[in-house]
Order: sequence, then structure tokens, then C-alpha cells
Amino acid sequence: MHQLEIPWPIVEEEIPEFIKLRGCINCDASKRLKEKTGREYGFDHELIVRCLLLGCQEYRHDLLHPFYDPEETIRLFNKNPQPELKETVRAYCLRVKEKFGRFYEKIGISIDGLLEKLR
Repeated sequence: MHQLEIPWPIVEEEIPEFIKLRGCINCDASKRLKEKTGREYGFDHELIVRCLLLGCQEYRHDLLHPFYDPEETIRLFNKNPQPELKETVRAYCLRVKEKFGRFYEKIGISIDGLLEKLR
């Protein structure tokens, strides 16, 4: 009788916190920094530790290097469209799709669908 060899356990990749929150601006660390300093982003040793503990720094995002949700980027562009910036917004969204599209799919968001809203 042959033993079934079990490979390493298949672990589902966890959705990064900054994507669950739809951008660093929605994180408690950003909100607390704004209460302390009046700014959403910047350096605060104690608050950046939160970015480390939540795993965001593994993806190179923290209060000094925030993640901007593509939907918010498109919303802000559409609010005050500047034709010369449209390609920059599109390129940013495509980079997010390339790096994090699988996570957006897990939360039911289509980056391509968001790009259709770009005016």
C-alpha cells in the first residue's frame, strides 16, 4: 500500500490590511496621527509600529509610504480632471492591479471596473 505524500500545507494568502481598509487613510494609525499632528501621514515611531504589526510594511507601505486606493484616486481625479494626469492615474491603477489585483478580487472589487469610471 502506498502512502499518500502530503505537500506543504496550502495557506491562503491573507489580504493586506491597507487593502481591507481601502487605503492607509482609513487606518487607525493615520487617524491617530491626524489627531496628534493635524497630518494624515508622516513619521511617528509608535504609530508606524502599527504598520509593522499589521504586516503593511511587508508590502512597503506605512505612514511615510501610504497606499492610495485606486477607487479614491479615480474619484479625486474625476472631481477635478486634468487631461495631462489621466494616464498617470490609469498607470497607477494598473500597477495596483498587477501587484494586488488578486486581493481586490477576493473583496469583490474589479480594478478594470474601476478604470471604466475614469473620465
